[in-house]
Amino acid sequence: MLLRHGESEGNAAGRMQGRRDFPLSALGREQAARAGEFLATQGHPFAAVYVSPLKRAFETARIVFDQGVLPEPQVDAELPEIGAGQLEGLNELEIRERYPEFMERSLTETGDFSRYGGEGYADVQARVRSVVARLEARHRSAEERVLLVGHGGFHYQLAKALLCEPVPRVCILKMGNCTVSLVRMRERRGLYLGELVFHVPVELMGGTSGEGAARLFR
Repeated sequence: MLLRHGESEGNAAGRMQGRRDFPLSALGREQAARAGEFLATQGHPFAAVYVSPLKRAFETARIVFDQGVLPEPQVDAELPEIGAGQLEGLNELEIRERYPEFMERSLTETGDFSRYGGEGYADVQARVRSVVARLEARHRSAEERVLLVGHGGFHYQLAKALLCEPVPRVCILKMGNCTVSLVRMRERRGLYLGELVFHVPVELMGGTSGEGAARLFR
């Protein structure tokens, strides 16, 4: 199960976050509580909860834990958001002024920030493969359920790897703040692939997204 963090102060300000360490906003804390309530009603315990070390994800995981979602979250050093290099901390106007080509780039360049001193697409995919391999080694044979609390960009890349073979460069899957996604992994004709069982935005948990169509870096 994948849970994106609640709204951060960076989200609220419309800033590209990447590895920049913004805490949750007041709305983000409310969203995390809603997600915790939702997860606590699912009736299936987790064998482990892994969380990104960045504040917005870790704070979300702690709020979820306080809602009764067990066990206590463990920090995983490979779960941070994709590093955006020189774009981190900038809003849309600042990016348009300093790096106008970024706003015009193709969808096929999604997840690649190497031009700006951040992570390249191949680096991100290598990190995804490492995470998946470790999860399989720890939890596959016992068919255990795990929860990952992290970020929209990295979870998007992870979901592609879990659901698709080969992994597509482009796929449209909205990872809003505190969206919860359940991916069930199964053996299928020699391939261990996932199926997306549900993908629930915070609005369907009774919360408020705070996201508008014009908000870019959410």
